[in-house]
Amino acid sequence: MPSSKQPNLPAQLPEDVAALLASAGIRLTLDELQQLRDRLHAVVNYHATIGVMGKTGAGKSSLCNALFGREVAEVSAVEACTRSPQEIDWSIQQGKGLSLIDMPGVGESGSRHDEYTALYRQLLPELDLVLWVIKGDDRALSIDEQFYQQVLLPELWDRATPVVLVVSQVDKIEPCREWDWVKNYPGPYQRQNIDAKVAQVCRVFKLPPSQVCAIAAEEGYGLVALVEKIVTILPAEKKWSFTREARQETVSECAWRSANQGLWDTLTSGVMAIARESWEFVSSKLSALAGRLFSWW
Repeated sequence: MPSSKQPNLPAQLPEDVAALLASAGIRLTLDELQQLRDRLHAVVNYHATIGVMGKTGAGKSSLCNALFGREVAEVSAVEACTRSPQEIDWSIQQGKGLSLIDMPGVGESGSRHDEYTALYRQLLPELDLVLWVIKGDDRALSIDEQFYQQVLLPELWDRATPVVLVVSQVDKIEPCREWDWVKNYPGPYQRQNIDAKVAQVCRVFKLPPSQVCAIAAEEGYGLVALVEKIVTILPAEKKWSFTREARQETVSECAWRSANQGLWDTLTSGVMAIARESWEFVSSKLSALAGRLFSWW
């Protein structure tokens, strides 16, 4: 079930951690406590950048609007709206925020293919997450596969940037008349075909089911599952920033737990690094003292 509200982080958390360490016999200096504060502040206030990509007409702009709860991207059923990257930048609170880059659709025309390829390659290194959108009733996946293999993978391989493939507009998958417009849910045969489409996408792109999700953005179908998948595959230090900015109706308790765990793991690693540095300093001093004692003996 979606979470009802976003949890707050106590402002005194670094001091609480320092007190906990002190009770275990590890005392932080003022400089180390400030390092801990800076580490926590960087994670909590991280400004995430997400690229939304795919063929023209796949439903990228609708996905942006559905995930983040307001009309942030232009949508048209007639022609391609996005001919250049639309960067939507906003914050819930001062110091927090998210940049959503709604990319122009690949495959719009042969004359724009090279232009968009260069544009994607330029922007990919800046992204924390890629959402590649495929229209559910589109049987032609060759352009998507080509861009994924030739453009995305070479640019993202070394950076380990997470990619989620989003099968969109699944309410249009046949038999589309089965779609329950009251509950916004597919009928039994339509559900089978949606599952078959997801399985096909997994095979073509050689991805596990954990990186593919079926949605109907305007109907709100599949958005909670999509957010859970995104939060699961994001690195620990970036889970919180995405979850914080997503529309809260799409964030399940499971997603919040994962985001909280990522925040805790990042804080823990920071504490361990500080404590290790402190121990190495103390150890070096003890070693030097032992050396002097040995020379005197």
